[in-house]
Amino acid sequence: MTNNQHPAAFFNRAADNNKQAILEQLKPRLQDARRLLEIGSGTGQHAAYFAKALPHLHWQCSDQQANLAAIGYWQKQMQLPEQAEPLNYQVGKNQWPFACDTVYTANTAHIMPQELVQLMYLDIGKHLPPKGKLFHYGPFRLAGEYTSDSNREFDLMLKEQGYGGLRDIEQLEAWAGLNKLKLKERIAMPANNLLLVWQKA
Repeated sequence: MTNNQHPAAFFNRAADNNKQAILEQLKPRLQDARRLLEIGSGTGQHAAYFAKALPHLHWQCSDQQANLAAIGYWQKQMQLPEQAEPLNYQVGKNQWPFACDTVYTANTAHIMPQELVQLMYLDIGKHLPPKGKLFHYGPFRLAGEYTSDSNREFDLMLKEQGYGGLRDIEQLEAWAGLNKLKLKERIAMPANNLLLVWQKA
């Protein structure tokens, strides 16, 4: 199977488009990280690409059972040595799955209902050690305002389809602060996305 013949269910175009831009921001900020949990690995494209570029780091994937086959596929495609099996983990359904010093999650909060986003932030803050970091990538609102017309349209579409919609960064800060997570960086990314970097005090 060539690189252009991936099973359709295992390939996400947006993930493929943004992986290098995200890696360029993650790489200098993950030099001291050793054990990272990704919440909502999706197809696994990000995880495999990042793990290949960050061999010092144990990148632990997690997602619902239906997505684990795709994650395993990309691990094999990237020929990752001794890569851990992806974990069946969903916020609100399973216990915290992995002792880690770093968490990464991408394009999850606008899919999840508000109560699960809140729970995710509370759990991350509870389980990260002091100075542990959270990297959260995706589209967000700032003080209730959209950063672009395309994000406004995307939010409307999500809500019409029954998803949670874009989250206000200020709301995330309120939840994060309950367990001493502080927003350290807000990095502008392509396609009107942001990479939020949090650290536990």
